[in-house]
Amino acid sequence: MLNSKENSTLIRYRNNKLGRDIVVRKLSTDSNTDVYRRLSWVCHENLVRIYDVVTEQDFTYILEEYIGGISLSELVPMNEKGARTTVIQIARALYVLQTLGIIHRDIKEDNVIVTEDGTVKLTDFDISKIYTEGKSRDTQLLGTSTYAPPEQYGLAQTDSRSDIYSLGILANKLVTGKHPSASLYTKGRLGKFIVKATNISPDKRFNSAEDVLAHFR
Repeated sequence: MLNSKENSTLIRYRNNKLGRDIVVRKLSTDSNTDVYRRLSWVCHENLVRIYDVVTEQDFTYILEEYIGGISLSELVPMNEKGARTTVIQIARALYVLQTLGIIHRDIKEDNVIVTEDGTVKLTDFDISKIYTEGKSRDTQLLGTSTYAPPEQYGLAQTDSRSDIYSLGILANKLVTGKHPSASLYTKGRLGKFIVKATNISPDKRFNSAEDVLAHFR
């Protein structure tokens, strides 16, 4: 067993048909599995691969890629160049999610794995959701408090700008080792990204991951 949460369990095992190790994520049937079903069609270097989604009786089983590497949390803090490269790769993952209408809602070091060749992979979609236009707020208030934007506490519905806020918090921690409230990084293009991405007002942030990627070009 790799990990266990309140509503999910991770188990690693060898799949002889695929010829590789995979991870089986066991979820209760009341979990939001629509996100995983959408992701089962996706193959992108910065996203963990979802092979299949199977529902049986009281549980849903997510078959996903096992990623050999280390948690991003083990690399904090890092130099500015490394932080910028990491942020760009996560933004590429978010771009794919946003084209699918998916909001991750839990961007943080523990949900990012870095492989031996330096590839960054975003994982863990247990509290992700599919964006529904016109809703005033999220049905469930979930997330990690130090990374979640104000709207994720029930003030409004989370959208693509909410994930960008969390990415801004993460970027600041990558380069300073601290939350922006303790030490805000403002130097260069990365600093400009952090300041704008972590604005309290969603309207003053980057609108999308595409805008973030354009900022770093």
